[in-house]
Amino acid sequence: MAAAAAASVGAAAQGDQSKSDGNPMWPAGLRWNCETAAKIVCERDGSCKLAKGDAPFLLNYDNNNIEFANGNVRIKRHYQQTVEASPLQSEVKVELADNRVIWLTAVDASRTYSDAWVGALTELKGGAVLLESQGVYCTPHK
Repeated sequence: MAAAAAASVGAAAQGDQSKSDGNPMWPAGLRWNCETAAKIVCERDGSCKLAKGDAPFLLNYDNNNIEFANGNVRIKRHYQQTVEASPLQSEVKVELADNRVIWLTAVDASRTYSDAWVGALTELKGGAVLLESQGVYCTPHK
């Protein structure tokens, strides 16, 4: 059964859209503390293994970047995607200038009980390692 998808594309820079349009994370804040979980590393030989997750990072829509421990990476674009009849309600995709992608979905679709978002930080590679993907948990920055 094919589901119809609708996407709302928005620029990440401050002032482009009001906090209530464009990105469903914005009503809870423009800065998010994100923790990472175990990383899955898949190699060209077909094997995949678990590795330690990377350091926490700050998702900073206000400055249009992600603040990683080893430096900032610009947000190329982000958008909300909703899929008709999906229990996920909406997802946020954040594409980074270094080609990593963060997929996030609200823990509580109504955001009545929680403002937390969970998902994955994924990076496709072209050498001996083909893919790295790790769990991500983000909460509004206090």
